[in-house]
Amino acid sequence: MKKNSNNKKIIITEKQMIDALMEHIPDSIYFKDLESRFIRINKSCAEKFRIKNPDEAVGKTDSDIFTEEHASKAFEDEQRIVKTGEPIINIEEKETWEKENDRWASTTKMPLYNKDGEIIGTFGITRDITDKKKAEEEIKEGRSKIEAVLHSTADGIYATDEKGKILLYNNKFLELWNIPKKIIDLKTYGELLEYISVRLADPGGFLKKINELNKSEIECVDIVNFKDGRIYERSSSPLKQDNKIKGRVWSFRDVTEQKKAEEKIWYLSFHDKLTGLYNRAYFEEELRRLNTQRQLPLSIIFADVNGLKEMNDNYGYDRGDQLLCKVARILKSCFRNEDVVVRWGGDEFITVLPLTDSKTTDDIIERIFKKCEQSSKPDFPVSISIGKAIKEKIHQNIDTVINIAEKKMIMNKRAFKTRT
Repeated sequence: MKKNSNNKKIIITEKQMIDALMEHIPDSIYFKDLESRFIRINKSCAEKFRIKNPDEAVGKTDSDIFTEEHASKAFEDEQRIVKTGEPIINIEEKETWEKENDRWASTTKMPLYNKDGEIIGTFGITRDITDKKKAEEEIKEGRSKIEAVLHSTADGIYATDEKGKILLYNNKFLELWNIPKKIIDLKTYGELLEYISVRLADPGGFLKKINELNKSEIECVDIVNFKDGRIYERSSSPLKQDNKIKGRVWSFRDVTEQKKAEEKIWYLSFHDKLTGLYNRAYFEEELRRLNTQRQLPLSIIFADVNGLKEMNDNYGYDRGDQLLCKVARILKSCFRNEDVVVRWGGDEFITVLPLTDSKTTDDIIERIFKKCEQSSKPDFPVSISIGKAIKEKIHQNIDTVINIAEKKMIMNKRAFKTRT
């Protein structure tokens, strides 16, 4: 008698647990007969169906609640379970309603057995995952937008994780580096770098820079030069998550034409158009750089082309321009690479010679005179007047030194005119 009492208590306790589960669990729980009619649903399921009492669902089917699109699919699934005994586990399905917005659910359905092991229906549990699906769609949409931007940009982009594994790349990256897609998919990161670096003017420096940046948090923009003359701008930034480096993003842009244009602008800004020598603007920049203690003695040579006015008057300005260009070539050939040879303006030239004493300066001047004499012809005389001055002490004013050289040149030019 006592044993029966204990069994009864256990049964009552199990029923109480099931009732508590049906009452409080937020997921929808339902039981159906062999015809897929509801025989019991829990409180959450009733709220989902917009009915006050769970008992109101008894005898109804999914067709009474959902659209035919969802109801017919649910019926097919449940009838298959009844026939085969095979459950459906965690499938994601779209629930469509007549008067409600569509929702997404994760559903598990199992066969319902009686005490004799016979299938007498089905039961299931459904969890609403609409918010999860919306979040996934937003992520997917965001990823699609990122991919659209990634593949439409003019820059070649790729990203790697902290171990060097390629996370993503765009078509422009493959195009810029002429990489077949099958190669980037097959090669390791190291092999890929070797593949692209062999085309560079400094492959070792390229690889070294990448290895350095992979270990740092700095952002970097620099230039990559190719053997064939192309120039790419390389930008790199760390990928961070929770303030920890998780990889790196690299972008490349072909700036060959831009650099050529910049070089042309720079050349025109600092070179004399006629002679190709540096102009006065460049002279002033270089003079600031060279006017230091370490460059002393700093020699200045001021030169003026003799007979330019007569050449212009007698033979025209084209002939005069030829004379200026001839003198410019002579001057350039007589000076060293470190000397700054400048067309000062008109028929005047000036040269700055760092670390050059008086004797060396005189030797260079003598060389200039000899070359002018060798180049001179009766119908095309080549002659110049020269003055020099040297800054030997740092306290000397460089403008004063230049004026001294110019005055000496003027004196020598007057002497030349007197002789001729």
